[in-house]
This record gives sequence, structure tokens and C-alpha cells, in this order.
Amino acid sequence: MFPRATLRTDRLVLRPFEAADAAGVHAAWNEREFLRFAPVGFRFAGASLDRAVEWCARGEIFAGVERASGRLACHVTLFGADWSSKVTEIHYWTAVWARGRGFAAEAARAAGRWAVSELGFARVSLLSDMRNVGSLGVARAAGFRFEGVLRNASWTRSGRGDLASFSLIPQDLEPGQV
Repeated sequence: MFPRATLRTDRLVLRPFEAADAAGVHAAWNEREFLRFAPVGFRFAGASLDRAVEWCARGEIFAGVERASGRLACHVTLFGADWSSKVTEIHYWTAVWARGRGFAAEAARAAGRWAVSELGFARVSLLSDMRNVGSLGVARAAGFRFEGVLRNASWTRSGRGDLASFSLIPQDLEPGQV
């Protein structure tokens, strides 16, 4: 399990989720474009507001809250960590109102760098459905490097597709950032 932390970027505070974030989470989980690329079996698709409240109360990291407005702009999380080999994966989504404003890239960049520089991870992996143009743009803008395509590896509500593989490793950071 990852340590609870609060990270700050120019425009965001990345902090554990709170019950007050539930309405924003519920809206994201039930939004058409989000559901289009959610993996088959994603257990929160169509979930109730009560389920979102329960999930937020667990304090998952990170809620990306816009500093200026205090609104939930995005979510970024690290998961599947292998602590012995120091590898993990990153995932993100953006609230509808915040799309196209660079919040997810800002959050993914901060969380990825935190994992590498503060927690000592050797690799942060990122997989994105090749049809999800917005997610591919976030990966690139966040500084993750494209590694290749995993053919037919994505199974979403849109059907089978290819996954783009990206990563962030310590050598990708500028000197002084590790």
C-alpha cells in the first residue's frame, strides 16, 4: 500500500480522497466517455452515489483538486506495486468539466515523479487504449515515454483494442529531480 501523501503542483493539490469528493467521483464513473474506455469488469461502472461515498472514505490517492476553485478535476493512482522490484503502474481520469486543460497530465507527472524520486521506484508503467486519444495525450504530456503496442490487449466496453505502453524511469527525470 502506498503511503498517504499530499502533493502540490502549480494548479492542483493531490491528496487522498474524502467523502466530499463523492459527487465528482460518481459523475466521472457514470460519464459516457469514461465508460467507453473502462475495462470490462470495472466494478464501479454505473455505481451509486453511496458506493462513491464509500470508495472516497477509504482515502484512495490521489484526488486532483484545482487550487483556484477547490473542485475535483482529476484522479491519479498508483497500483499493482511490486515493492521488491520497485515497479508500479499509474492510472488516471479527468472530470468532464476539466478535460482539455492539462490537469490529468499535471497530476500524472507529479505522481510519477513522486514514485520515482521519493519512493525509489525503478519504473512506473502506463497503459492506454490506443483509441483513447485523450489518454494518449496525457501520457505524453506527463513525460512518460512510449515503448510500444500490446496488440489486442485492451478489453473495454468498446470492444477489443490495442494498448499503448509507456513508462517513466529515473533516467527520464532531469538531473536533480531524483
